[in-house]
Order: sequence, then structure tokens, then C-alpha cells
Amino acid sequence: MKKLLLSISCLLTSLIIFATVPNASSSNFEKAISIFAKEPARDYYLIQVYHCTTTKQIENIDLYLKNTFLPYLHKNGIEKVGVFAPLNNDTAADKKLYVWVPFKNIQKLDELDQKIEALDPMGNAAIIHLESKDNSLPYTRIEKILSRAFKFQPQYETKSTLTKSSSRIYEYRSYESPTENLHLRKVHMFNEGGEVTLFESLNFNAIFYSKVIAGSNMPNLIYMTSFNNMEDRNAHWKSFGEAPVWKKISAAPEYLNSVNRNETVLMSARDYADF
Repeated sequence: MKKLLLSISCLLTSLIIFATVPNASSSNFEKAISIFAKEPARDYYLIQVYHCTTTKQIENIDLYLKNTFLPYLHKNGIEKVGVFAPLNNDTAADKKLYVWVPFKNIQKLDELDQKIEALDPMGNAAIIHLESKDNSLPYTRIEKILSRAFKFQPQYETKSTLTKSSSRIYEYRSYESPTENLHLRKVHMFNEGGEVTLFESLNFNAIFYSKVIAGSNMPNLIYMTSFNNMEDRNAHWKSFGEAPVWKKISAAPEYLNSVNRNETVLMSARDYADF
């Protein structure tokens, strides 16, 4: 958001300069506009969901992520990685671990994939060996989702007013739309419509907002906010629902029926990860 405002400020400054400088050529004027109007680079996010049926599988995946996968990602230039578990994992039949990996561009993701693909599958590289000693399956399935950051928050948020604690709540939301057009309207609602700005003004401590470009529930968008605890989370959503801005945009005809399924997952962060 701050980078977007900076770009707009630079563009306005450029327009003023060219308007007051005598004999300023139209070609230079157009060039300046194209430079300053260019969007900031936007992150790509890989969300890797491990689906498990037993607590033992979750424990083994935790060990793999802590001792092998995250160190490997850090070594390859990825500074922050999030690992989250749903609050209801203990009683759920489908137990999950969400691994969130940010990339500066799509090439970084491709480079990482090429490195792993180049490994000898018959070798002993720990990064591709999750099998248990008793040869039991390490998980039921891995689900992967690739998304791109919204233009109004082109990079994930590295700072927070919250501190890491066992009570901190992370809220993962996926908004599915019935058609591509309605999906793009919902994305517009977050950006130009003012929903991202509203979240920011109410201090939702959003980590990222993104448009899914590859996944199993498209068309959809995904974002994650965070709170001190469940009471804090509920209070924030109450304020959101009562905000005049939300009442206005949620009733706007251009955004009506833009979502037909909302998945909400409340999670806690693993202490060995970076969030």
C-alpha cells in the first residue's frame, strides 16, 4: 500500500514538472508516465497443505519441516516461512499443516523446483525423503496452491504490532466466486473498492492478500490476518462489520454475489517457523 502511494506521488510530481517546464517534449512526458505508473513488483505465494490422518504423521511432518525443509528454504534465500496448524486439528479426521512460502517472483519458485527435481530420487537427500522408518505413509496427500499478491499490498507484511505467543490467532480465508468475472469484481473490491484499506485502518495485522492463479478451488482469492487471541479476533470482526465503509461497499451493486463460498480456517503458528 505504501509503495503504491509512493508511485502515485511520483507520478503526480512528474506531471507537475512537465506541465511547468517550457518545451517539454510529449515523448518524454509519455515516457515519464509509463515509468511512474508501473506497478511495484508483486510477490508470489506457494501454500503447501499437508493432509494427514494421524497425529503421528503430523508430528513427523513437523520434524521434517523444522529440521530439513525450512533450513533448506532459508539456505536458498527465502527469509521468512510460515507454518500453521488449524485449531481443531486434534479432533479433525483430516489433520493439516499449512506451509506458506513467499517468492519475490515466479522465477525464484521455478529455480527452487529445478533444484529439487535435479536431485537423485534414489539418493539420500533429506529434502525429498519424508518416509518413516517403518515405511508407513508420511501423509495422505500434499495440496499446493500458487497465488499472486494484490496490487494494494504487493509484498507480504514483515512487521506486526503483535508478538509471537501461543494465544495468537491466524485467520486464513479463501473466497470462491461462481465465475471469473465475479471473482475479478471481488478482487477489485479488496483493492480499488477499499477493503484492504479498511483492514489496515482497523489494524487487522494482515500478512498477505492474494489472487489464486493455480489451485483446486478456483476462481478464488486467499488472505491471512492475525490477532492476539480469539477475543481480539471477534472484536476486530465486529468493528469491521459496523464500519461505514464496509456497509457501503458490501451493498454496492457491482460487488453483489461475488462470493458463493467462504472457507475460514483459524490457526496457530508453529514456533519453529518465522511467524
